[in-house]
Amino acid sequence: MDDGGCLEMWTEENRSLVAQLKNISAHAVHRREILRQSHVSFRKLLEKMQGLPATVPSIPLELTILYNTVVLSLGLSDVNQDDNSLVYEGLGRGLEAYGGHFDGLDIVKLWGMIFQSIHDPAFIQAVDQLIYLQCVLWLVSNQLDRIDAALRLLRDRGLSGSGLNSHSDLLQCIKAGDLLKDRSGSHLMLVQRLSSLGELIYTCAIFIQGFCKMEEGNYLEAIDILQQAAEGLCSKRILAEIYTLIGYSSAPNGRPQTALQYFRWALQADFHCLAALYHAAMVYRKLDMVEAELEALNHLDVALESWDQFKADNHVDSEVVIRPEHLVRIPATCHLLTSVKQVHVKHSLARRFLQIRRVEEAAEHYLDLLSSILEESQQEVFLVADPTVPRIPEIYLEAAVALLQSQRYNDVITVCEEIANKMSSLISDKLTLEIRVNEWLSSDSSEKTEINTSCQSSLLNCFSESQMHRVKKKETLNYILWAAAAFLYQGQAFALLKSNKEAITNFSRCVNLLLKVQVVVPPDSGVPDDQLETFKASTTEVKILQKLKSLAFIGKGMQLAERGQDREALQNFQLSLQAYPDSLEALYLLVQVLWKLKRKQEAVSFWQKSCSTATKAAAKETQQENAFKKFPLFLISHLKKISTSEEEAVSKQLQEYCSSHSEERGTLQFLRPRSCS
Repeated sequence: MDDGGCLEMWTEENRSLVAQLKNISAHAVHRREILRQSHVSFRKLLEKMQGLPATVPSIPLELTILYNTVVLSLGLSDVNQDDNSLVYEGLGRGLEAYGGHFDGLDIVKLWGMIFQSIHDPAFIQAVDQLIYLQCVLWLVSNQLDRIDAALRLLRDRGLSGSGLNSHSDLLQCIKAGDLLKDRSGSHLMLVQRLSSLGELIYTCAIFIQGFCKMEEGNYLEAIDILQQAAEGLCSKRILAEIYTLIGYSSAPNGRPQTALQYFRWALQADFHCLAALYHAAMVYRKLDMVEAELEALNHLDVALESWDQFKADNHVDSEVVIRPEHLVRIPATCHLLTSVKQVHVKHSLARRFLQIRRVEEAAEHYLDLLSSILEESQQEVFLVADPTVPRIPEIYLEAAVALLQSQRYNDVITVCEEIANKMSSLISDKLTLEIRVNEWLSSDSSEKTEINTSCQSSLLNCFSESQMHRVKKKETLNYILWAAAAFLYQGQAFALLKSNKEAITNFSRCVNLLLKVQVVVPPDSGVPDDQLETFKASTTEVKILQKLKSLAFIGKGMQLAERGQDREALQNFQLSLQAYPDSLEALYLLVQVLWKLKRKQEAVSFWQKSCSTATKAAAKETQQENAFKKFPLFLISHLKKISTSEEEAVSKQLQEYCSSHSEERGTLQFLRPRSCS
């Protein structure tokens, strides 16, 4: 068969493959498989043509088939470096067919050489198609500057007005089809029209530009750009993502209702845009709309449970092969549009119920969460740090608190046993923490100090040896605090089950574990001796340690008091106050046991001294509450305040005693109810 016969046969084969694709419904069950088979057919046809020397009559058809091959590759999301090579090599073969030569030129310069030396309309039309196709390939790798260079080349060639200078002007023209237009009959030869490809480039380039502005924190500018992207060729999925980003950018600018409206539009565009649902829940949280937040999180949890059944309809047009979602690659580091993790949603629900004291619901959600964690709770998974949720031992402790408050004491014991067992092999005999000015990496700082067991080697490269040593020590402190809290809550659960002996044993384990930690300030720190203790307790971790120690002494003291061992109970209450002087609970218990031991003068003295100190500290109440908020939720939610009735009962008792002793009437001013609240 002569060259003309082959060319005619190849042309007809290409036309037949294009027609077959355009007759497929966008909703066809086997659409993807048909696309894949068509891609293979186009690839084989291209290989036939490239197996022969390029000629002037055949090169336009060859480049058209190349265009169709790469478009299908993109439509299948199978794009790779070979597709970029195909375009470049195809242009090189075209140049050689017309007697030209190139030597490793950049592709934009190669286009320029072709436009200067070749004026065959059929060939130039095929080259124009590849320029658009190359722009699409650059979108995949977010190379907007290279797209800009290609569009300027088309502008300078005279296909559009010379007044187009800005990037947005060029994109508007490509959207309108002013830079390139579909030629007569091209729809019969191309699997996707140039006009739709132009709209695609516009939408995706604007989307990426808006996303970058948003990541830079330029929210107002990002909103303007993303609103333009929403007017382009959008699948339902991409439109939902655009609306989600606009909503996310609106919230920081004091426009929460606008943000919520965009999140609603995102869900209307694509009901399975779970990121919009999650961010809506976060806006409701900031607005303190608890029921709305919980409803959104519940919907999200249900949606994630049946995620595999979701089949989102992204229909744009039956003739559109490449869709925006094939090209817009959101960085994996961005959590705005990536899939919301179910563990994060489940934890958000459980945590929120615990915070608002709906403990029965909190307990159920925590148990549901723990069952999913237990499926992969090997040691390394148990300790891994996930930026979207607290450390897994902390989640267990939060669950223990919820179970404790909902009176599910046996479940508390089981959950805490899991933590204690996991931590036991990680805790050394002793831990000495050196607290240095501006060196201790406390949780108040912006640095993340949790150690992810999968990235310890990279941390070693980030920190100096001394810093790394301190970070490792802090992680060991975490192990001790988690295990100690587990023993504390086990002790309280046994106490509420009236298992006095087991309760005392677990409170003692908690104390013994915390006593392994010695906090020291080096002599060269420059801290005055009279401020050493205050300075030691300046970090959140040390405050947590002291608070846990105080609670363990209180728990043990109460159990000893129940056994009639009042002197031993008194000693524990004193140690509790020593560990955490601001503990009103320890103060009340101490006063009560002194009273019971007939040491009433000492009780009054303690009460007077403590109330005087509390009165002086009243002005700092707001500061103390703010500092308290830095405690982990498993500790905050556990702490209880002394009730008004308890305080009044003790105050009344002491008032009556003082009233009967005239020499002590001067102390009455300290004994009024709520004086040390």
